Formats: sequence, structure tokens, C-alpha cells
Amino acid sequence: MGRSVVVRTLAVAVAALVVTSTVRVGPGSAAPARPDTAPPSVVGLAAVAAGQELDRPEALPRRKGSVPLRRTETFRSGTDGGSARSGASTLSVAPDGAVSATATGKVALRALVVAVDESDFGLPTWTSTLDRVGAAYDVLLTRDAPLAAETLVRPDGVGRYGAVLLTNSSLLYAENGGYVSGLTADEWNLLWAYERDYGVRQAVLYGSHGTWPEDYCLGAVSEGAVGATPLKTTLTTAGAGIFDYLKPSAQVPVVESYVYRTAVRSDCSATPVLSAGNDTLGVLSPSADGRERLMLTFTSNQYLLQSDLLAYGLFRWASRGLFLGEQRHYLHVDVDDWFNSADHYYPDGHIESDPGYQMSGHDAYNVSLRQQALRQKYPLAGTLTLGMAYNGGDANLNAGNRCYPYGGVSRLTATTRCLANQFRWINHTLTHPEMNFTDYATSRAEIADNLAVARRLGLPVDGTVLKTGEYSGLGVYNPNPDNDTDPPTDYGLTASNPELLRAARDLGVKYLHGNMSFPSHKPACFNCAITHPMEPGVSVVPDWPTNIAYHCTTPAEETAFYNSFYGPNGKFPYWPANLTYNQVVSAETDVALSHLSGGSLYSHTFHIANLRDYGSGRTLLTDWLDSLLGKYSAYYAVPVLSLDWPALAQRAVDRNEHFAQLSAGVDGVFDQAAGTVTISSPRAGTLTVSGARTATATTYGSEVSAPVTLSAGQPVTIPASPLR
Repeated sequence: MGRSVVVRTLAVAVAALVVTSTVRVGPGSAAPARPDTAPPSVVGLAAVAAGQELDRPEALPRRKGSVPLRRTETFRSGTDGGSARSGASTLSVAPDGAVSATATGKVALRALVVAVDESDFGLPTWTSTLDRVGAAYDVLLTRDAPLAAETLVRPDGVGRYGAVLLTNSSLLYAENGGYVSGLTADEWNLLWAYERDYGVRQAVLYGSHGTWPEDYCLGAVSEGAVGATPLKTTLTTAGAGIFDYLKPSAQVPVVESYVYRTAVRSDCSATPVLSAGNDTLGVLSPSADGRERLMLTFTSNQYLLQSDLLAYGLFRWASRGLFLGEQRHYLHVDVDDWFNSADHYYPDGHIESDPGYQMSGHDAYNVSLRQQALRQKYPLAGTLTLGMAYNGGDANLNAGNRCYPYGGVSRLTATTRCLANQFRWINHTLTHPEMNFTDYATSRAEIADNLAVARRLGLPVDGTVLKTGEYSGLGVYNPNPDNDTDPPTDYGLTASNPELLRAARDLGVKYLHGNMSFPSHKPACFNCAITHPMEPGVSVVPDWPTNIAYHCTTPAEETAFYNSFYGPNGKFPYWPANLTYNQVVSAETDVALSHLSGGSLYSHTFHIANLRDYGSGRTLLTDWLDSLLGKYSAYYAVPVLSLDWPALAQRAVDRNEHFAQLSAGVDGVFDQAAGTVTISSPRAGTLTVSGARTATATTYGSEVSAPVTLSAGQPVTIPASPLR
């Protein structure tokens, strides 16, 4: 078949998510000056580093003294359940001070986030962490909501929460010229009694030295703000045990924070978990009455790498690894337009479309070698396998099956057949048409005929997955078909091509690639899919686009293009000075690292031009991977998972069901004495439980998780595997 010259809609082809992440400084990268303004946000266009928190953190309010600890108070039968704020004690005192019968030793797999109010700086950090995991949690806004016994304990004596997560250690806010705590002294004692009687741990996102409301055994060293230049912190031996998914030698970069440098006092018992030189920035501190507490002494907003590295570990420690949901780290990379050609962007800004860029047999063979080299260099990415989205219309169906390490364009198909099992293959339609308005026959032929080419060439392709050209046919397009430069309009999934959907359904397609740069393609929950509103049998699973442009083949081309968009004189100016190639790659992989560290499942999309061997076997894509994996490996001890596309997409669909269970009120209860977890729900379905040890459980580092299938209203009891 003849070669099809595909001219991309520039706005779509270079699109990347308007990501909620800040620029992150990776190890060894020379970061450019960071702007003090938010990055440009244009629907359908690339975002460089959107979502940064521009409000600078401040010191905690100070208050002298402490809240007197009433050790003899305990939960017991006959408690009146009144509000501690009203002055009516919710606790009764047992004659011997022992835990009463109502403290059952059973706690729900649910976290309690305790904050001052909606503007509390730490609240989004906790909630975003829990939402990524898929955990069950409640938020108590203490400025207005009272804390009562029934807030913490069910009528049957089961504790409502298996983890207590404070945004900061004091919960103070300004009022009438002074500072007032969100919790009264009675409420603090109620919370502490609950933690003590039920063995529930408390994690504090931000605290300091001092004794109010209670003493964490820290003395003052110094304090102050940290800006964009990282304060490098290290894990102590105790910290490496708590955050064991991180490398013991990892240096956690603290940026854009207010930091209390402290020292553990000699007159009490506490253990540093995070340090900067000789100073303590994180502490494991048992309370005077034996409660377990873990606290950091610096601010962390939800966009910072330090939050991704540490907040999950705080939650996991507090919950003892028993919670609904799971945390994993994934790396998926797809390359579009295999066999096709690409526009070619030159450093002077002109674009060549005919003949454009054509991949060679050497380029194909080279990328297989580079993939193998990356696996060897970064053992945590030992299963990394690139996904190749192919357009079979330009394949040579009569080609042989020998690899040609130095072959040209005419050797691409033969080399592809030789490398068939080195990559994963994705149906990208036969000729890469825009499918916004294609009829049924055309849509069906594009899908089916491309699968036929794969069978002819011996490429293993799963027919349940389809990636249309430029994500077309899914409700996002420019109303002027001749406009190839302006951003497209997102009309929503209900504006999808019904004939494409019908053809896809009839051919057994279950999963369609979407694009996270389009609002209508963003799922409502983290790592989820979207059930297509026009075709419920088809799910949309979005990709992460990048700013490694589809038509760039060399560092000079990519640098010129990037700066033409985001440099000080670019179309969407953001950086105060033009970036070098190394800075472009570092900035792009900082964004990608936020996806990996946050646990994003979705794939990153590149194009065949990014696979050109521009010298010594290097390519734009493998430069990006080398930078990204270097950063990830500097921080993490657990591997990145690389699933094939059907497994990736099904996992996204499974997350939909997991969040549906949360919405339905699924309940998990850990019985400490029996060592079991009992799960029940009014809804039939499946969800993931961390700390559940079943026949289908999987391990990831020191963690174990399992899918649990439920019938409506029928409890399931399974062995629990809590972390220490």
C-alpha cells in the first residue's frame, strides 16, 4: 500500500495534560529558574508544570503550656455519647483505669483526617494521597464540627477509624487577636483515649517543637522557609524501616516549605526518622500514655515530590498497612504511528511533510537494544516494554523476517517481524484517518484490516484495544477542518462518532485510548476509566501526552520547538529564559516523575520521530526514559510495573468498581485478636484491600493486597497481614 502522509493537528499532537504537579528537581538536574506565576493552561495544549501552590507556607502558631492528659479516662459501657465540646464528658472512668468492654479491639479500615477547616494547608495533601490509594476516609473540620464519642466508636463498640491523620500537631487558628485550637482540651483527651484504647496510630503531616497540645520530645534548633532550592533530607535507620518503599540512601528534597530543624531531647523517648545533617525533621514519638505518633516538621502541599515520597508512608504506617485500595508505581510508554511517516520539524521552525520523517530498520533495531540497555541499567524497570501503536497500511506484507541492524526504510517491516516479541503492539487503525465523522464501513475497515495486517506479519495484537489517530472520534476536534494550528474544542464524549463506536463494539473492542489533556477524557476517580456514555460496552482509558513533540527527531529540533512554545518569546511563555535540551528533558521528566510517584497507571505517548537514532544510538524517547528512570531509581526501592494494555485497561475498569464500592458504603473491620479483616457491602462487586492475604493476593515490596469479591449484604472474612 502507498505511504500515507499524516499532517497532525498541532494542538492535539503536542498536547499534554494540564497536570496538577509542580516542577520537581530530580537528582543531578540543573533546574532552570522557576517562575513565580502559574504555567499557561490551554485546553488541548501542553502544560509545562501546572498546579503549583503559589501560596508560601508559614510557621505554625505558638501556644504555651499543654493540654493536661487524663490517663484514667476510657471508653466504657454507658457513655452518654455527648459532645466533649459542650462540656459533657463522653468518657467514663473505670475504677482501675482499664479499657472498658466497649473497646472491642476491632477497628474499621477507614482513616480520620483531622483539620481546622477547608482552608487548612495540609488538608489537600492528605485527601489527594488517600484518593490516589482509593482509601476510605472521613474529614473532621474541627473549627466548626464537635468531636464526640459516637464520632469515634460505633454503637457495637467497633472503632470507626484505623488511622488518625492530623494536618498539623496543634490545629490552632486565629480568633479575636489570639489563637484557638480546633479541639478543646476535652476533645483532645477524647481523641487520645480513642487512640490509646483501640491501639490506633496518629500521623501528623506538619508539627514543631513545643509542648502544646502535647510534647513530641523535640527541642528547637532553628526554623525558616525553604524555597525552590532543595533542602536534602535523609532517612534514618528507623525511617528506612517505615518508608521501606524508598531507597535507604534516598535524599528526599524538601522545597517550598516552612521547616523546623529540631533535636530529640534527652529527657524523653523519641526516634528520628528523617534528618538534615544533624537536625531532625521527622520523629517517631511515643506519648506519655503509650500512644504511637509519627510527625514531620515541615509543610508539604499536595503538588510537591516530598509529599508523594512521604505522605503515603505516613498513612501506611498509621493504618498498619490495612486499608481499602493500594499504592503501586507504573511506567507505560506507547509510540504512535509505527510503519507510518511523520512531519519533520527543523530548528529554524519550518515543517517538512513530504517526505517528512520515515523510520528505518536501523531505528527499529536500535530501540530494541536501547530498551534492553535501560532494563539492565535500571533493574527496577526490568519489565519495561514499549507499546507500539502501528498503522499497517504502510507495511510491506511481502517482507521477510530478518533483523537488519543497519537497514534503511525499506527494511522496517522485515525488522519489525524479527522484533515482534520485543514490543507490545496496539491497533492504531490501518491508515491513521481522523475518525470524527467516518461512516460505519470505513471505521470497521480501519480497525479490522489493521488487525489482519498484524496477523499476516505475526505481530501479537489484542483486538480489545484501539487507539484512534489523534484520539479522533471521541468528541474533541476543531470545528474548522482546515484549521490545523489552533486548539481543538472539547465537545464531550457524547459528541463522539457513533459509527466508530458501533464498529468498535461489533469487532470486540472494549478499551479506547483517551487523552488526559482533554477534560472530557479525564475519569472522575484516580486511575479509573470512563464508561462511554454512548456505548457502555466500551471504556475510555486516557494516556498522558508529553511535550516531546511528535515531529522532532533530534535534541536541536526538540529544544527549538519547546522554546517556541514555552520560552520567554514563545506562543505560551512560561520560563524566564530559553531552556537547553538537558533542561527540557529534566523538566519533562519532573512532570512524568510526578505521575510515577503519585501512582498513575496511565501510559505516556510518544511518536516514531522520537525513535530516530540521532547519534550513538540515542533517541529523544530513550533520553527521556533514561532521565526519568534515573530520578525514580534515586528515590525508590520498589519496581515500576509495566502491564500490557488489556491488563492496564482492565485495572482502570476495576478501579471504577472499587470507587463504586466506596460510594456504596463498603465496610472493612480489622479484628486484632483474630487477625482477620471482614468486608461487607450493600453492593455486589469487587474491590482491592491492602493487608489482605488471600490466594489471589500479590506482593509489592513489603506490601500485600488482594481483590475481594463481594455479594450484596454478605460479609467476607479473610486473613489480615498488618505491617509492623
